Amino acid sequence: MKFHPTTTTHAADAQDDRRPSKRGIWQVIRLLWVTAGLIFLLWLTRSYQAQGFAFEQLYLTPSILINEDDQAIEVFPINHSHAVGLLFYPGGMVDPQAYLPMAHALAMQGYPVVIVKLPYRSAPLAEQEAAVHTYTRQTMTGSIIQKWALAGHSRGAAIAARFARHFPDAADALVLIGTTHPKEEAWSLARLTIPVTKIYGTQDGIADPETMLANRALLPPQTNFVAIEGGNHSQFGYYGSQLGDGRATISRA
Repeated sequence: MKFHPTTTTHAADAQDDRRPSKRGIWQVIRLLWVTAGLIFLLWLTRSYQAQGFAFEQLYLTPSILINEDDQAIEVFPINHSHAVGLLFYPGGMVDPQAYLPMAHALAMQGYPVVIVKLPYRSAPLAEQEAAVHTYTRQTMTGSIIQKWALAGHSRGAAIAARFARHFPDAADALVLIGTTHPKEEAWSLARLTIPVTKIYGTQDGIADPETMLANRALLPPQTNFVAIEGGNHSQFGYYGSQLGDGRATISRA
């Protein structure tokens, strides 16, 4: 029997051709990462949209006027009986409409509410946050409403806290919702003289109560802490769930 080495060599080459190359494996991995990233972004976009409420019904209330432009959503009682209004900053990436039920409920009690739209829904740059602060001051000084409370949720609360640090006499009250801010000495509000309220959910997994309470020395002594037993982070607005949030044991209603 004669030995033909070329036969074995050709068979080995054929097997090598069928093996995936390292380049091909990395291309598959890269494709999987891109696909997973796109799915996550789609989920994130959907989750932060206003949902879980019949928002269109709010526009049908005859005694409430709702106006919206590029900078804000105004929810005003037609015959408001209070000289106090609320300026509100939404949470980061959250659809401002998610806070419309809250604003509508306050307007039904006679309080005008302005939901300020954050640039790119988060005002990530210093100049964008400064623009939000400028709009806030212009609204406060250019309105017939005599007094303004400033409030914010999550990222919005952090921006509100920094506003109070920069302009301690501009707002007449400050409400910080679902946030651990202020959390640095440089942004301390300990000397603030206006009324301050801090509202938090006991199941908040984003701004956890333990960290929030650990920073209480950076707030003025007159700060009123309000715990929502069983509430989590996302329940302060009508939008979807957030990664890392705690499990609520109560409903939004």
